[in-house]
Amino acid sequence: MPSKRHSIRFFTIFGLAACVFGCADWPLYQNMPSTNAKTIGPNEDPRSGLTVDWSDTSEEQEPNDLPAEAMDIQVGDGLIVEGTLSGLGWNPDASVPRVSPCGDALAFPPSAPGTYTGDVDWITLNPTELGLLCFQLDAQDDVLDHEPRIDAVLYELDDCLEPVSVFVHPADQQPIGADQPAGKTRWAITVQANTPVGIGIAGFWPDDVNLDWTWSAHLSMVPAVDGAGDTLCPELK
Repeated sequence: MPSKRHSIRFFTIFGLAACVFGCADWPLYQNMPSTNAKTIGPNEDPRSGLTVDWSDTSEEQEPNDLPAEAMDIQVGDGLIVEGTLSGLGWNPDASVPRVSPCGDALAFPPSAPGTYTGDVDWITLNPTELGLLCFQLDAQDDVLDHEPRIDAVLYELDDCLEPVSVFVHPADQQPIGADQPAGKTRWAITVQANTPVGIGIAGFWPDDVNLDWTWSAHLSMVPAVDGAGDTLCPELK
């Protein structure tokens, strides 16, 4: 069937020629005019299509040693919270409760045995929809010759607002936000709608119950997109 072969060859050559002279704007998605003025271009930062409405800075209210009433947060919200830890340290011989008043096994503190000897500050949130929770903690890192080590761990809370499970890194199953240098901590993880979560901020080294250690946290919710990691999280200084 030579005629059929020729027709296919002609179509291929014709198509190639047409592309040579008419494909200067290829690939099409980079050059097709959009009907949506908010569409993100292929070379743009994906954050450019997102807006986060940041709240005024709020101060943590003491006592703040336990998760409190949860603050609602939804995609597009941003919260700024500041506080001070009064004392750092860890006692490996201390015993801690392991069952919440609701009868659930507790996941706090994130390491065992022992518990913190200094202050623990909590930020308690109620995501009202599925989203990616972005967290950045900036803290005083010049109080000692050696940089303190902290935890800024994310927990799921039960009906009694007690930490009953800890969020972990998918790759290594280590608690997210655990054992961080004092200067800056950053993480992002997907949270479910209407499931309260709490971030427990505490320092475990050095042992110094008289040390006052100031911190500032930025929290925001952006859309949860598979494989995006933290690329949609706001870029903070």
